[in-house]
Amino acid sequence: MDVVTWASRGCLLVVFALSVHGKVRGLRAFEEFAGSVRALVPAFAGRARPLAALVAAAEAAVVVTLAVPGSVVAGLALCTILLAAFTVLAVTAARAGSSTPCRCFGQSSTPLGTVHAVRNAALLTLAGAGLAATALSGPGHATSATVATAFLAGGVLGLLATVLDDLVALFRPLP
Repeated sequence: MDVVTWASRGCLLVVFALSVHGKVRGLRAFEEFAGSVRALVPAFAGRARPLAALVAAAEAAVVVTLAVPGSVVAGLALCTILLAAFTVLAVTAARAGSSTPCRCFGQSSTPLGTVHAVRNAALLTLAGAGLAATALSGPGHATSATVATAFLAGGVLGLLATVLDDLVALFRPLP
């Protein structure tokens, strides 16, 4: 169980840290993210900036809570809630044939769609597994080497998740 907990923490910490950075690294990046929120969530079009700020703050809270040992369950729970919402949004955008770019990790020209829905669903599954493993296992008994390996492997998986658009583009036919 410790391996699942540490791997999910490593993966999700990297994913959410890079996601926050991509959204708030500058005013232009934040405005682009708020614009995508405006286009993807029309019900909140008039309040896109506050909603975008709330999303970035919630993602930052995930990073902090996953990094602090006593708050991991809260971090994984918040992560699960956010990823469920992100998955629903991506599925909705894919079904609507949206051309709004995914601003999940900052600047991108790839429209939010099926690839993002699958990525988010996989991350949601990992967050749920991490939450269950953390809640059920109690204090860890894994060796330092096991913990480090699981955390680093999760981090690498997280890095791959953040560049999924680029990885998918490698296998698409050239125009």
